[in-house]
Amino acid sequence: MNLNKSALEQKPFILIVDDVPKNLQVLGSILSSEGYHFTPATNGKQALKIIEKRHPDLILLDIMMPEMDGYEVCKILKNAPRTKDIPIVFLTAKTETEDIVKGFDLGGVDYITKPFNSAELLMRIRTHLEILKVNNERKELLHVLCHDLTNAFSPIVAALNLIEDYEMFERLKQDMHTAADNGLKIIDLVRKIRALEDGKRILLLKSVNLKKAIDESVVMLEQKFTEKRIEFFSDIDEGLTVHAERTSLINSVINNIFTNAVKFSFPDSKITLRAKQVGDKVTISIWDIGIGMSQGLQRDIFDMKKATSRIGTSGEVGTGFGMPLVKKFVNAYGGTIEIFSKEERDDPHDHGTEIKLTLNAGTAENNEV
Repeated sequence: MNLNKSALEQKPFILIVDDVPKNLQVLGSILSSEGYHFTPATNGKQALKIIEKRHPDLILLDIMMPEMDGYEVCKILKNAPRTKDIPIVFLTAKTETEDIVKGFDLGGVDYITKPFNSAELLMRIRTHLEILKVNNERKELLHVLCHDLTNAFSPIVAALNLIEDYEMFERLKQDMHTAADNGLKIIDLVRKIRALEDGKRILLLKSVNLKKAIDESVVMLEQKFTEKRIEFFSDIDEGLTVHAERTSLINSVINNIFTNAVKFSFPDSKITLRAKQVGDKVTISIWDIGIGMSQGLQRDIFDMKKATSRIGTSGEVGTGFGMPLVKKFVNAYGGTIEIFSKEERDDPHDHGTEIKLTLNAGTAENNEV
């Protein structure tokens, strides 16, 4: 496939809303000095139109504007599911206590009166962007862990569907033990992800046998492959190892990539995995024959603030939060992840998605236990 590489993540984008051009100019200069992307809006209606096209990370909002004041803009945004979580900082000359209280009651996260100190403004912006990041990561964590726990316990569902007589009981018991063990591993992942969020390095990286890790994931997701009649083909040397943390590699990285590949593959198609070592690096390529991704989706898929959830080829639903966590773990291993994709509508004969992981090769001195 001749596929396009995903774009880089963008810096925070701030919307400034004020009906005084001089104020917009001053605020723009302050934001530019810190490297923020920004767009000005001279009234409330224009601001809402801009937000329809591009979701800002934060809004600096004046109150006293003609036609639609800042309070009304805030109320509209907070009542819409898509925009209710955008941090709104009121930046206004209204200093009365009742005005400040109203701003917070409507959902503003801060209220700064004019004239303001630029250093203080930047400090508050940084604070609210950091709070937003932490909140989004915690939401992402809950979504992904629910997703991963579903994968971990799916063998129980499959086994229950297979039981017809007493002889199937032993199979059920074995699958229940496997599912329970995987569930405990997911709980351990919670601790590791929270530590990653806090900047702590607690992942114990070891040499993980890649083929065994892949095989364990395929068994866990066997029902998903079977339901869509998808053939899985792999080409991995049995002795190939990667430097990673085993639980997160299987339950978050590999499981999420496979789940997405199945979800967006066409029924009766194939998912292929190939891995090879060159020097001290191991390259893992997983590609499907499916609907592919637009360039915009490739750009946004690792950004937890962007809505990337799509319906699968058989009506499957998802959260769209899995891939940002995949990237976080891959980076923690010291590796990289890339996406190459072409949409079916662009090329009916050559389409699908390839996920390419590059990880450090394992070493004999640090073998998997």
